Order: sequence, then structure tokens, then C-alpha cells
Amino acid sequence: MKFYWKMFISFFILISLTFAVSGTWMISASFKTSLQREIEMGMSRNELYRTALQNAVSAVPADYFTKQNHSMKEIISSLQESLLEKGTDFFVYNKKKKTIFSSTKKTEDVSLLENVDKSHKIYQVCQKGENYYLRTVSYLFVTADMNGYYIETQTNLQEIFQKRDDMTKMYHYIVLIVLICCAVLSFVISYLLTYRVRALSVTAWAFAGGQMEERAKIRGTDEIAKLAIDFNQMADELQEKMEQLEEHVKSQEAFTAAFAHELKTPLTSIIGYAELLRSMSLSKEEELTAANYIFSQGKRLESLSYKLLELFVLQKGEISFLPVNVGEAIEEVKQITAQGLQKKEVILEASFDEAVLLLEKDLFISLLVNLVDNAAKASQAGGHIRLTGKCEENRYAITVRDEGKGIPESEIKNILEPFYMVDKSRSRKEGGAGLGMTLCAEIVRLHHAEWKIESKENEGTKITIWFSLEGEE
Repeated sequence: MKFYWKMFISFFILISLTFAVSGTWMISASFKTSLQREIEMGMSRNELYRTALQNAVSAVPADYFTKQNHSMKEIISSLQESLLEKGTDFFVYNKKKKTIFSSTKKTEDVSLLENVDKSHKIYQVCQKGENYYLRTVSYLFVTADMNGYYIETQTNLQEIFQKRDDMTKMYHYIVLIVLICCAVLSFVISYLLTYRVRALSVTAWAFAGGQMEERAKIRGTDEIAKLAIDFNQMADELQEKMEQLEEHVKSQEAFTAAFAHELKTPLTSIIGYAELLRSMSLSKEEELTAANYIFSQGKRLESLSYKLLELFVLQKGEISFLPVNVGEAIEEVKQITAQGLQKKEVILEASFDEAVLLLEKDLFISLLVNLVDNAAKASQAGGHIRLTGKCEENRYAITVRDEGKGIPESEIKNILEPFYMVDKSRSRKEGGAGLGMTLCAEIVRLHHAEWKIESKENEGTKITIWFSLEGEE
């Protein structure tokens, strides 16, 4: 069942119950008030008859009751014309509950008289057929003949009962008309109130169907508007995640393709020279040349496998940080890179401020070695590389600067991608695989550090990394 149908049915039931309960209560309250008023009037009328009869009996001489057998009946008959009102009947019973006077021919059940005592009246609402009437009974003791009498008055209540029935019928007609109007109005209101929910549902289906740019329209400031805002925020974040996932998939595909290419090139050389050595008779010089090619390409594969393994370990991020003396780490970097720099005839100059940083020492050294190695590959013989460390407020800045070929501005944003090489021929010649800067980026990320790469063609490259000092967030 649709939501607006549920709202419509709920509104309709609520309105119906409200009208039914309130109308029934109003009619019942009005009827009870009228009935109570008639009962009070009936009690007063009975008291009036009893008092009038008592006064009439008191005015008669005492010997009248001894001379006349039907003296009480005659007294009552004489008062009949002056006492009886339209719609009222009058009865008098003796102490044996025998009727001695009746203004009408109808007879009544005298069992009601059993409940009357000498000081209290009693009343009863009775029904005969479709007619209702009020019976009120009181007791009168006449000292003249030393007898007790029961005085009963009857009042016709048909008018107020008929009025109640007429009001009920009229109310039913009114309620029927009102409920029809309310049903139409409730349906319209329910449909309009749920319009934005349906619009949001359409937007959600469109979004789920691939229309990632689809967004819900926001109207007002109520809960539905808040829901639309939340949906749009969710859609934005989901779209962003989807784009990131697509980029990641493309990156993985590019990584796989580049990795396959990087493996194929040295393997082709190794297989080719191995086949040459196996199938042909070569001179010592040719054998040495072939062996050198196989060795160099094997070393390149080894370097590639080590760097891939290191990259996978870094991406797991399971490392611990310990206090590391920067000076001692830089000295180790100088020792590790000394032989390679000597072959290239490149000079490394190091200067640093003494400091202790929270680092993973091996990764930190690997970071600096990679940066110095890249700087050496870009430098000419006799060039200088400057490795400096400097305290800056609550950070420690490490800078690696060279005077090499530099990187074109358009290439700087790509150098962190796996297997990307600015000068592929030079990099492969020197055993590079295009993973060094990718490793550096992962190490910087794991240390929650920041870095900046600045470079100009034929002027050199400057890379600065900022680490938090020990104890600083």
C-alpha cells in the first residue's frame, strides 16, 4: 500500500472517530440534561399534587371521613380540574396499594410503590411500546382517617426521546456529508504531502539506474527537506567514491600493464642472449657482452621485485614509529649512496640541525636514499647534491636539491604514478623501474608528513619534506 493511501486512511479513521465520539457525547449530554430537567419538574409536580391534596384534606371537617365512604376520592375529584396539566396523569393508591383514583383508564404496575417510604419520593422512566413516560411516587399520611396514601404522577417524555432520535438522524446525515468532504480533502492533502517523498523516490531510482548527476530538489525546511539534503549528500559522497573507485581501477589496470611491460623488456633481453649463448659458438668478448646484458637485466628484475615487495608492505601500513636521531640517519644515507655517487662523479653535501623525530628508521633512510639516487641519475658528472635538515617552529624540514636536468612542469604531477619515467631510455639504462617516487610518496603518507616538489628544466629539482618534531601532533 502506498504511503499516501496509508495517510489518507489514517486521517479518515481519525476524523470519523472524532466525529462519532464527539457527536455521540454531545447528543447524549444534551439528552441527559433534558431528561434530568424533566425528572426535576416531575418531582416538583408530584410534590405540588401531594401538597395540594394534603391542604384539601386538612380543610375538610374531621367528621367528613366518617360520614362519607368515598370521601378521599371525592376530594381528589374536586381537585382534578385545577391540578391536572396536559400530558400529565394522576393516580392515588391506598395503603393496600389499591387504586382509589385514576385520571386515565390505564393501569400501572404497583410494584414501584414497594420502594417508597414516608419521607422520600421515587421515580422511574418507563416505556410502553414506542412511548416513554416518567412515573413519580410519593407518600401522604392523612390524620383525619389515619390512613396512608400513595400519590403518583406520570409525565409524557416522548418529546425529548423523539428529539434525541431526530438529532441523531440529523447528525448522521451531517457526519456523512462532512466525512465525504473530509475524505476528499484528506486524500488531496495526503497526496500533496507525499509528493516530495515520491519525487525523492524517483530521484533515488534514477540515481540507482546510473544517472549519477541526478539530485533531489530541496523545498522548505521540514523533515522531508532534511531527508532530501541527506540524500544529496549521500549521492555526492557515493559519486565521489565511485569516481575514486573508477580511478583506482584504471590505475590498477595501468599498473598491471606497466608491470607486464617492465617484466617483458628485461625478460626478452635475458631470453634472447641466453638463446644466443646456447645455440651459437661465440667469442670470449661476445660471450662477455651477452653475460653482461643478462646480468644487468637480471639485476633490474631483482630491483623491480624488491621495490614491488616494499611497496606492498608499505600499503598495509603496519609500521611502528620510534625516536630517530636525524644526524645519525643522514650519515647512514651518505654511506649507502657513497659508492653510487662516486661512480657518477657526483658530490653529496649534507648539513642538518640536530633533532629527534618519531620515524620508522628503515623507511626514512629508504626515502632519502631514493631521493638522492634520483638526484644522482639526473645530475651530470661533477654535479652537486645538497641534503639539508632544518628545524622550523614545530616542524623539521628535509630538503634534497640537485643541479640536474630537472622535470618539465607538465610532468611533475605524474612522477608519483607507478612505472612512470620522465626519461624512459635513461632510466632503463640506469636500472630504474619507475617505482622510486611511488615508494617515496607512500613513506611520506605513512609518516603523516607533507612534501613539495619544485623543478625547472636544465636548472634542477628541489624536494622538501616536513616532519612533525617529536612530541608534536
